[in-house]
Amino acid sequence: MPSVNQQVRPCAEFLHSTGHGWFWKATSPAAESRIRARAYAALDFLDRFAGTDSQWAVRGHGAFDENRHSMETGARELGDVLRAWADQVEEGIVPIRQVDAQGARTVASSDLMEQVRMLLQEQDVHPAAPIVLAGAALEVALRSAIEELDLPHPTRPSIGAYAGCLRTARLLSVQDVHDLEQMGGLRNLAAHGDVAELDAERAELMERQVSRFLRRLEDAVARSAPGPESPSSS
Repeated sequence: MPSVNQQVRPCAEFLHSTGHGWFWKATSPAAESRIRARAYAALDFLDRFAGTDSQWAVRGHGAFDENRHSMETGARELGDVLRAWADQVEEGIVPIRQVDAQGARTVASSDLMEQVRMLLQEQDVHPAAPIVLAGAALEVALRSAIEELDLPHPTRPSIGAYAGCLRTARLLSVQDVHDLEQMGGLRNLAAHGDVAELDAERAELMERQVSRFLRRLEDAVARSAPGPESPSSS
């Protein structure tokens, strides 16, 4: 399993913003949307793995939700909280809250995708934001399927690597892998700032594709899970 710091890094990188004196401001509306989406993912990560009632989650929400300077400054402070929590976990000082793999997929398909749909309805949110968040939900679901089936984790975690692992285990079809490549490519465009090709139509398509795939993935994992053993005949 990748280290906690490896897992939180995509949620904790808020350096798309630039310093403006005593507070932080995004360099563009697209960067602002990406920062907001990553902050949502970071808060969800803390709630699930540190615990909603933990001081880490409380401080994270306080840093982002109650920041009086700017959303970007709150996101940067939230990133610092997330990294500090990950460092404490890596040192063995703070225990990580255990969430079963099936529960992680439920969070991805319900909570995270609901946030994606909410972002799609916001007129002032760049399409990159829901695309990035949908990609995060997809990655969480793929990783949880690997964990539930006790499959070896890829060396470098990514949507493509997880897809390859599940294809090798015959959980996914060739078409599934092709669909994941498309979704992963769109997520990478949004995450890396290549937003010229992104619009509301592509963001809505991403939401539909991810939602459909998450349902197929849940069915595939259920079929692959070992059933109860039949009682031996006397």
